[in-house]
Amino acid sequence: KSGVRLDWKRRLRVVLGAARGLAYLHELASPPIGYLDPEYYMTQQLTEKSDVYSFGVLLLEVLTAKKPIEHGRYVVREVRFTMDKSKDLYGLHELIDPVLGLGNRLGGFEKFVELAMKCVEESGIDRPTMGEVVKEIENIMQLAGMNPNADSASNSMSYAGASSSSVRHPYSNESSDYSGTAPSSRLEPK
Repeated sequence: KSGVRLDWKRRLRVVLGAARGLAYLHELASPPIGYLDPEYYMTQQLTEKSDVYSFGVLLLEVLTAKKPIEHGRYVVREVRFTMDKSKDLYGLHELIDPVLGLGNRLGGFEKFVELAMKCVEESGIDRPTMGEVVKEIENIMQLAGMNPNADSASNSMSYAGASSSSVRHPYSNESSDYSGTAPSSRLEPK
């Protein structure tokens, strides 16, 4: 809608930045940063894997330039139904955003589609963690001839071995101790 057209490599940079942000929130923030409806603390129905599913939908949006639900069609279902791994570009020619230019070499395209589809698996246990997603996007960027660390201060190695008492923010040279408290899990009527 903004009129800005992003090529394949710019889209990969955008999704890597978003994945790193979510991975930071899931794996480095102590306590994990997030704002949830207090009812979810009671039902325990939202998990980190809920974010992974949403991120997979975002990856499909980046690939197709379609909204998650457009004209009554769900992008996940459309890609899943159309996808054929035996064909060039997995048979997704009609769904891929034309701005990407199908004549161009989309390095890592198949791995990108596979990652998106892993993220939108029905069962959360079958989805990767956001740290795994970051690593895979970094690998995809390398397949596209890009250096995933060229424009960013963090990479997947930032998430390995993080201490729970002192968190090193991936975009800062300082260590930061988070001293806040988690919201109460008690629901109280008004």
